[in-house]
Amino acid sequence: MIKRILQNRLSYLSVSFVLFIVALPLVSLGTTNDWRLMSTIGMVALSIAAIIPPLQRVLFPPKA
Repeated sequence: MIKRILQNRLSYLSVSFVLFIVALPLVSLGTTNDWRLMSTIGMVALSIAAIIPPLQRVLFPPKA
């Protein structure tokens, strides 16, 4: 399933964008209310969202 998502440009960019959208409020709420778990989940989602596009380029290089 992950391989199929990473092969389709629209899919991996959409997943990355949704993770960014979800991560930002989680980090914000977690830091303002001192909820470590919510802040940590937000940072993990943010990290995964940031690594998806470079990971796709490494695993499935563009066709020349």
